[in-house]
Amino acid sequence: MRPEEFFDVHIRWQEDENHQELSRHGDYLHSDIEDIEVVQPGAEPVVGIAAYCAMVEHAYLALPDFHVDLVDQFATDDRVVCRWRVSGTPSAESFGFPATGKRIEYEGMSIWNFEDGKARRGWIYSDLPSIMAQLGTSPD
Repeated sequence: MRPEEFFDVHIRWQEDENHQELSRHGDYLHSDIEDIEVVQPGAEPVVGIAAYCAMVEHAYLALPDFHVDLVDQFATDDRVVCRWRVSGTPSAESFGFPATGKRIEYEGMSIWNFEDGKARRGWIYSDLPSIMAQLGTSPD
C-alpha cells in the first residue's frame, strides 16, 4: 500500500469510532492489534480486536459524546503518525476518573504501524496532565 492509502484506512476507522460503530474494525485492524498507552506507567497493552473494542466501548460509557478530530497526520511506508483532539463529557466514572458532567477536551498523538493494509500496533500519547487538570483529580 502507498502511504496515502493508510490515511484512508485511518480516517475511516476514526469516523466509525466517532459514530460508535465498531463492527467494521476487522477491516482496519489486525486480529492481534496491540494498543500501547505510553503515558500510563505500568499499563498493559490492549491486545486483540475484541479487547480493543471493549476499551473503546468503555470510553463511550464514560464519554457518551466521545469525539475525536484528526488534527494533523502523515504517513511513511508502514506508519501513520497523527495528532488528534478528543472531546466529551464524563458522565460515568471510568478509567479512574469521576463523572463530572463537565465537558473536557485534550490532545494527543498516536503512531500506528501498518502491515498488509491494517493497523498492527499503536503507541498512544494522551495529554494526561490536561485531563487531570480539567477533572480536578488524578487517576487511581
